[in-house]
Amino acid sequence: MINVLVLSFSDGRKRVHDALEPYIQEQAERIKAALEKSGEVEVQLAEEIVWNNALARSQGIATLARYPDAVILNIPVFAFPNFAMIAASLQTAPCLAIAPVNGKLPGLGGLQAATNAIRQVGLQCDKVWGNIDEEATLKRVMSFLRASHTVTRLKGQVYGLIGGRSIGMATGAVNADAWMKTFGVDADHVDQSEILRRAGLVDETRVDAALAWLSEKIGAIRYDGDKLTPDSLKMQIRCYMATKELIEERHFDFVGVKCHYDLSEYYVTQCLSAALFNDPYDWDGTKKPVVYSCEADSDGALTMQIMKLVSDQPALFFDFRHYDKAAGVFVFCNCGAMSTWYADRSNAPEANLKKVTLHPIINKYGGKGCHVQYIAREGEVTLGRLSRVGDQYKMTLFRGRFKQFPEEKLKESCPVWPHGFVAVDVDPERLIQEYDSNHVHGIYGDHIDALVKFCELKKIQCEVLQ
Repeated sequence: MINVLVLSFSDGRKRVHDALEPYIQEQAERIKAALEKSGEVEVQLAEEIVWNNALARSQGIATLARYPDAVILNIPVFAFPNFAMIAASLQTAPCLAIAPVNGKLPGLGGLQAATNAIRQVGLQCDKVWGNIDEEATLKRVMSFLRASHTVTRLKGQVYGLIGGRSIGMATGAVNADAWMKTFGVDADHVDQSEILRRAGLVDETRVDAALAWLSEKIGAIRYDGDKLTPDSLKMQIRCYMATKELIEERHFDFVGVKCHYDLSEYYVTQCLSAALFNDPYDWDGTKKPVVYSCEADSDGALTMQIMKLVSDQPALFFDFRHYDKAAGVFVFCNCGAMSTWYADRSNAPEANLKKVTLHPIINKYGGKGCHVQYIAREGEVTLGRLSRVGDQYKMTLFRGRFKQFPEEKLKESCPVWPHGFVAVDVDPERLIQEYDSNHVHGIYGDHIDALVKFCELKKIQCEVLQ
């Protein structure tokens, strides 16, 4: 849930405030009702309407103490602008000022005066003039709230970097100082050997139960007696359980795991972990997805965490593989780090997993285990990625649509890997030229506005390719 606090402002003369108070309170209740109707937001109203300097400070401090994801400044009249400036100066959460459409009262003027006062002293404050219960206004406010929720929740999070840079990929290597400075996120390092050590300690009965669950739910398991056997699949299950234990013990909020080539060459690939961590379920039941980026792509993991917080959905990780001119789609695939939720986008695990096949890993990898294969279900998708030059970040975004193809089409790329066939809303050549990574990330639906707003709040460059 997005936690929002509404702080209301009034005229600084008591007799005028007394006359305006019922209308101001009515507007606050109107905001609360409209936002909570969305099902995404929990709203608290400040205890008092601010109509003097002392209340601006005390109510500002009280708001700060509740640590909301966003603060809405309710300014439906010409409230004295310095009150909003004082209260906003005390906040750590992003602020949005709003005034309803009402020509009989100068709410628009109050909105302009308050936001200008706040911005004049170097603080951020968005503004919306419109009735909250109208669709266009509510949409703008919700985009802001999703972005501010992401900004606030990222602060103080810890990323677990398990392993290090994978197969020489410089793009995506963590810059811990820039992360903390820009996003408020810490990065903590663990060696991959810790996964193997803990995997050896997992109770066999738990592994057997997990294998039975997979065997029942998964569409097919293509054992080959060599790469993929019950024993190698059990080892992948053990690695998942070991990593889960490590995440819980270290209190990691999201992770990246190197895999290539230490684990994939000499032990088992971590494809099963990459799929299941990003899923909202496993054999233990419903759970919160934990962003898991393969190949220790740290900026990729951070992108996925931002997308997950903005959308409240699992986030995707895949590679640029090919552009199919005849079909008009990019072929996006990766050895395993795609949440199986995208196979059908169902809240029932069995609906998604029955469309998934576990295949033996390709011979390119010297180790053993499975790849988690499926084709992403058709539908609208928001795609993009954080990249950087030095410590300066940029987010590149574009829209697309997953398209469905027969499984035969997988033979044109890597038939045992999960795939997304995406028709993009940008010239393919421009996307190739201007997109700064081989990895691409996505979430179902159109979340461009919220992601653009997130970048505005974090003061980083954002480019929407269209």
